[in-house]
Amino acid sequence: MAFEIDLISLFFQASLVVKLVLITLLIISFVSWWFIVEKYITFKRAERDIYEFNKIFWTNNDLEKIFTKLQRKEKLIGLEQVFVSGFKEFSKKEKNSPNLDQIKKILEITISRCEEEFSKRLPFLSTAASVSPYIGLFGTVWGIMNAFGGLSQLTQVSITVVAPGISEALIATALGLFAAIPALVSYNWNLNKINSFVNEYSNFSEELIIIFSNQIDESQKP
Repeated sequence: MAFEIDLISLFFQASLVVKLVLITLLIISFVSWWFIVEKYITFKRAERDIYEFNKIFWTNNDLEKIFTKLQRKEKLIGLEQVFVSGFKEFSKKEKNSPNLDQIKKILEITISRCEEEFSKRLPFLSTAASVSPYIGLFGTVWGIMNAFGGLSQLTQVSITVVAPGISEALIATALGLFAAIPALVSYNWNLNKINSFVNEYSNFSEELIIIFSNQIDESQKP
């Protein structure tokens, strides 16, 4: 508890520039953690969607029935979007021999949109991870400049005189790292998750094309 009080007192004793640096880093850290939690919830939901959709899709041979059921949903997520967009195009062309290349293009566009939706907020996390240490370093350099600038007016110098200025300077660096490290870890984790989701969606789209192709062959048999 005493350490927290020291941090607060050091903040109020700091120069205006260092205070602005610390406030900026706190805001960046808060927003980063907000996005980190939001992304975690979004990706957990996407994982659940993949599991539930695969369970329904691969235990039901009636694509029309699956499509009708999904149409009733208020919001489609992930594999549901991929399937619905592909089946819509397949149904429109059903009477005139569906163009599988066109369906494949529709599926690719849908997957690209899903990837774009997943990638929201990531630029901020990337920027926070790369910029925060430099903002903290700027605060540290400024604090040290102030500390040593004040020493020039003293005839006797001791560690008790230098310590407060150095402490407030180092807090800026520490806070910069505190903001940057979680943002960097989350950014890399999110990229890996997005890649795994895109691969899952792409594999499913290929399987869907094969299913459509088999149905076309079946319908063209005499």
